[in-house]
Order: sequence, then C-alpha cells, then structure tokens
Amino acid sequence: MIPLLAFAAPTSSSDLLYEMVNNITNLTTQNGGVLTHLGMVELSFIAMFVLIGMVVRWNTQSMTIGLHHHPVTIGDLMHFLVMLLICLTLETYWSTPLPGTSMGFNKVFPSISQSIVAALDQNSLKTLTDTFNTLIDNNPQPSALSVLEALIHSLIELVLGICTAVLFLLNCSSFILYAVSALFGPLFIPLLMTKNLKGKFYHFIDCLIGFAMIRAVAGAFIFVWSGFLNTFVTRTFHGDYSMEMWLANLVPFLCVFLAFILNILFVPQLTQAIFGGSAGLTAGAVAVGAKVAGAI
Repeated sequence: MIPLLAFAAPTSSSDLLYEMVNNITNLTTQNGGVLTHLGMVELSFIAMFVLIGMVVRWNTQSMTIGLHHHPVTIGDLMHFLVMLLICLTLETYWSTPLPGTSMGFNKVFPSISQSIVAALDQNSLKTLTDTFNTLIDNNPQPSALSVLEALIHSLIELVLGICTAVLFLLNCSSFILYAVSALFGPLFIPLLMTKNLKGKFYHFIDCLIGFAMIRAVAGAFIFVWSGFLNTFVTRTFHGDYSMEMWLANLVPFLCVFLAFILNILFVPQLTQAIFGGSAGLTAGAVAVGAKVAGAI
C-alpha cells in the first residue's frame, strides 16, 4: 500500500519503497537554503554588535566608575571567534552537502530517524502491508440482494481504509512540519552568538528532533503492531475468509483495528514525550484526517 511506504526500511539497492522515502525527504528539504543569505546578513549584524560590545568593555574597564563588572579577556575573544566559526559553518552547510557527504545539517536528524527504523526491523512494514492486503483481498464481495453483507463489507473496507489513511497523514505531516521548520534554520543559527537568545536556537533544534523522530516512533509502532495483527488474523480466520467467518469474528476484528487506529493517533504525543520538541502538533492533522475518513 502506497500510504505506508514512508515507513519502509532499506532491504536492497533496488528497494523501490526505500528509494521513495529518500525522494520524499529530498523533496521536502531541497529548498532548505532559501533563507541562508538572510541568515548570513543576520549573523554579520549580530557578530558586529557583539564585537562592538567587546571593544566598548575593553575601553571602559579601567574607568573609575566601571560600566561592566567583568573586563574583556583573551578568552572572550577566542570564544567569539570560535562561535563565529561554528555559526559560519552551520550557515554554509545547512542545506549544502558537507565535504565528503551527500547531506547538509538539515538532513542529519531525518537520517538518524531512518537508521533507527532500519535497526528496528526492515520487514515489519511488509508484514503489516501483507496483513492489510490479505484482509482486503479476501473480503468477499456481497451479493446484490444482501443488505447485511453489503454493510459488513463496507464497514470492513472503511476500517482498513482509515488505518492506511491515518498512517499516510501521520507520515506526510511529520515530513512537511520538519521541512517547514528546517527552512528557518539559517535564521536561528546566528542566535548562538548571543547570551540571551541562544536558548531559542536550542529550542529550535529540539523541535527539529521531535518532528524527525515521528518516523522512528511510527516505525517502532509498526514493529510492535505488525506481528500482533498478523498473529491475530492468522489465528482468527485460519485461512477461511468466508462471510460466515467474518460475521463470527466481526466484533473482535473491529475492536483490535479500532485500537490500532487509536494508538496511531497517539504517536505524535508519544514522540513528544520521548524526544521533546513540538511533535504533538502532528496529532491535529492526523485526528482531523481520521474524522474525515470516518465521515466518508
């Protein structure tokens, strides 16, 4: 199922799903350097005023009535130069690939998240996808005169459709929110030069980590649920997907898959609880999508 492809992990160089994930990541971050020029101007402006402040302190530290409690030392100058070098490096390589690599700083956290997904289990997505496909393909078509069978058939298709739709919305929201946030990286980097505003830069990084790790938490979610759902379907239907078997197991089927949907809705909050940041913002889009899918 295409909505699930963003959670795929690498299996081979020709893995289409894995390549599609990389394409989505590249599309959402390819214009990440659009504010780099403005960030460099901001960095120059802040660095100039920090340096002017150091000069003023240097020239007023010997006054009888001192304007500053701490005089300027060579360590202050070295700290200024080191922070300026760090900021220049971050600005230059925010979206431009680092020497010897294929990615800039704005793709570091998605790459870490992708590695976590691969480490969990590269086959969990395939297991979950096969389970959904099995249920959809073996959901018997109702006869034209049977209203009850038609309702059950539609209900099953609706529940499975909501499962895939919510996964799709969760994935898209995390990518888009990360990409939008990463755009402002060049504007937050110069704040490292200041004492009072550098906390905003660390908060920005915290938000990026939260959005990027939604995919990792979703991968862990799929890792746990894929095995459970596969075992549940196997032991419940035993290969018999007749309408009689569906009727006999309709209630447990609905309970299990509704629990699956409800758990998906809490993935952004779980990500925020584990990694911090603002990952919980994604829950709004996912919840709205689930309500729309349910209404349809």
